[in-house]
Order: sequence, then C-alpha cells, then structure tokens
Amino acid sequence: MTVTVIRHKRRKRAAFYVTTEGVELRIPARLPQRVVDAILRDHADWIETRLAAIPQVSPLPENRLFYRGDTLPLIRSSSTRSFTYDGEKFLCPGHWDEPTLRDAYERWLREEALRHVTERAARYERLLGVRATNIRIGHQKTRWGSCSSTGTISINVRLMLAPPEVLDYVIAHEWAHLVHFDHSKSFWSTVESVYPNVAWAKDWLRQNGHTLRIKKTN
Repeated sequence: MTVTVIRHKRRKRAAFYVTTEGVELRIPARLPQRVVDAILRDHADWIETRLAAIPQVSPLPENRLFYRGDTLPLIRSSSTRSFTYDGEKFLCPGHWDEPTLRDAYERWLREEALRHVTERAARYERLLGVRATNIRIGHQKTRWGSCSSTGTISINVRLMLAPPEVLDYVIAHEWAHLVHFDHSKSFWSTVESVYPNVAWAKDWLRQNGHTLRIKKTN
C-alpha cells in the first residue's frame, strides 16, 4: 500500500482519494514538489489511518483466476497458443510470465464485459425508455461505473470478477442516470423499479469490492 501522486493538467487543487490499492494524491500539474512534500507530511497521520483501514486481500491459490463470482482453474499448456476459456477453465501458454498473463486476462475480460453489458443494457433501455450513446469498458480505481452528460456510459471491467447480479446492479444504476442525472429520491426509485435488490448489491460491493482485482495469480 502506497501513496501515489498523480498530476493533472486541468486540476485546480490537491485532493486525496482512497482506492483498493492505496491512497492517491491528485494535484495540479505545476504544483511545486516542495508543496507536494508538505501536503504529504501534514497529512501523514491521516494517510496512515486510511491505509490501515483498507482491507487486505488474500492471494488466489496458484493457477486460479476470478470470473463471475467464482475462482476457476488456469491450465498452463505448451500446446496452447493464446488465452482462452472453455466454459470450465482458463488456458494459456505454459511459457507466459505473470505480466503477459495478466494483460491477456484483462483483454479477454474487457471483451466479455462489453458483450455482457451490451446484452443486459438492452433490457434496461427497453424498461426505462432510454438509450446510451456509447458504452465503454474501463479499469477505474474508485468507480464501478459512470454516465456522462452526453450519454456515454463506462463500466468497470473488474465487475466481471463479481457475481453476475452485482454487474447487473451497476448497469441498472448507470442506465437510470439517463433518466435522472443525479442521486435524488426519484433516481433511486427508478433504479429499484428495474432492479429490486439494490440494498443487497450495494452491501456486496462495500464488503467485497476490494477483492475484485485483476492481479497476479499467486
């Protein structure tokens, strides 16, 4: 767990964000390093407290990967030339190192995420009478999904590691923003009208969201 300093050209002030991987300090691009050091020094106790509160994730057993709420076997084989999934297990070339495997795993998850999200979104668009202008699959650290004012919806690829019902909740949540671009009572009523298990899904993400990591297998 570390503090990562990220400079943004458009940011006007410094702010801390707590993620599953540690604490981020996002700052204006031209903020002097001496000011950055002072911010970190002045908030040292706060940072230590937040880092200590981040749940630790137990590593997966060797040669297993998360998928749709389960952990499935990963078979390394000299006869396999690419990363594949046969419905029961994953396969990859035996000579692959962890970074190569992780990149291929994420690429595959992104393709699966776009397919699943597109299929489920059709249901919510029909129920809500809306349509997204674009669907994107991201790898955000602090958000499970987002909806822009232009109707572009982004869904976090890490949700492909969660049970299908959790991904479905986030899809319902983001598509409901096409009706209400806020988090008002009307918005939540709209979400619950198409996805009744909101409380369960939110609680699952609070308790288990930190475990959804595309990471080393051991």
